[in-house]
Amino acid sequence: MPQEFWQWFEKNIDTLNSFEPGMEAVLDSVSEALSNYNPNLAFEISQPIDGTREFVISAEGVMDEFQSVIDLHEAKPELEGWDIIAFRPRMSLDYSIEFGHLTLNPEDLWIYWREEEGYFDLIVYFPNYSEEERNTFVEAAYILLDMAIGEYYVAAGIRYIDHQQLPENPEANGLRPFKELPEVFYGYIDRRG
Repeated sequence: MPQEFWQWFEKNIDTLNSFEPGMEAVLDSVSEALSNYNPNLAFEISQPIDGTREFVISAEGVMDEFQSVIDLHEAKPELEGWDIIAFRPRMSLDYSIEFGHLTLNPEDLWIYWREEEGYFDLIVYFPNYSEEERNTFVEAAYILLDMAIGEYYVAAGIRYIDHQQLPENPEANGLRPFKELPEVFYGYIDRRG
């Protein structure tokens, strides 16, 4: 039940407000409490900004778990100093991410998209893509996609996603820089209504 998780959260609010000294133990206890609600959900806790922390509830992009995130978010109490967010929100694309041994910089990635029958399809192109490490590239791309347009829209707004090797001349092949994805995608959302 969502209420049980939030009761636990409120009961432990003092520890959560100042969790940095024993961070690992506190994060483990949050993880355990969230798993009691739904073991397939994840969370993130931000550093305080102007006295407010963000608590992000994620379905890890799995559509079947979206309703659990929505139910938990709708049941949230008002918590002073906390902003409870359903699904990973859009973020800045001004930095690279490290995933396994890969370092991916959005500046190096390109995209191709199309709208077909009201759906949005996407291909992400990597300069150092290898089929042997496809799973690593796919997982890293999903993190960047979450950053670009938000977890909800990556799962619910894109029909098809593929991952390929960047050609020598991306522009000549009709590709656009990855950083243009938010503008392109949200333009599609606006047109779709």
